[in-house]
Amino acid sequence: MDPLPVPCLALYEGDDTPKPTFFDIFEEVEVDCGVDSLKNNKKTMVRDTNTPSTFLQNPLDSDDKIQLPHLPEDLPRDSTSVLSGKPSIPGCVVLLVESVATVIWHCRVREDDEWTRHEYDIGTHELIPPLDGKDHEKVPIYSIAACQGKFYFNTKFSYIGMLEFTPGPMFRMSKVFLVESNEELYMVYLAYRGLFGRDDLDYETRVYKMDFSEQQWCRTNDLAGRAFLLTPWYFAASCLASEHGLYEDCVYASFPTDDEISSVKDGWEDFVELPAAHKALWITPTDP
Repeated sequence: MDPLPVPCLALYEGDDTPKPTFFDIFEEVEVDCGVDSLKNNKKTMVRDTNTPSTFLQNPLDSDDKIQLPHLPEDLPRDSTSVLSGKPSIPGCVVLLVESVATVIWHCRVREDDEWTRHEYDIGTHELIPPLDGKDHEKVPIYSIAACQGKFYFNTKFSYIGMLEFTPGPMFRMSKVFLVESNEELYMVYLAYRGLFGRDDLDYETRVYKMDFSEQQWCRTNDLAGRAFLLTPWYFAASCLASEHGLYEDCVYASFPTDDEISSVKDGWEDFVELPAAHKALWITPTDP
């Protein structure tokens, strides 16, 4: 097998194409390479369709392979494979994310004898119009990347998810809000420990302030005496807390059944039970 000139393109003529055609974008020629592969950020993961063999392949060296447990199923071709870090690091996880089903496969390099299949649930979204008699379906992972041993992914707009293996898969979600407050720009993360729909779901509130001189977000616990008002439908506003009977330097986040109050300065939190409602929107005071 000839080494691949990287970067290059793997071209598939159709969904049923057994093997890709590799194209050198610099030389503008096809490259003969007889593998069927899934991409990741470190190596190419190869599942040989002719022999029961699955391995990580260095595209620059055909002899540089790391054997993996053989995948028991032929996954959709546009599935994604990602490594949690360098394969030489103990405990490195190979993660496969199926493209349509809410299913991941994972194994540890040189440690596991087989792949583990896991069906995940990170929430649902409404189908408009309904499809095949269903008005909701599970949200799949759309894009994913690994950093410092953990996996980060997008689901719905304004949500960032994190997946780590301790040792099994543990999902956490963060909802992101941008808030303008007194001519300053803030970003609020509502971090969910666990999965959506669980009664024991726990929250953590983090606030960052934009430092325009450095063009970076900086963690802060000072909201300048103001209160931030958030709802899940991407709405966020602020007001001077002391003028409206609210707690200073706190984030008020409205959820379907309660309103969470989080003090970013002192670290305490409280919940106010709300009447049952499908949606909730803040009516905010106006500046004079």
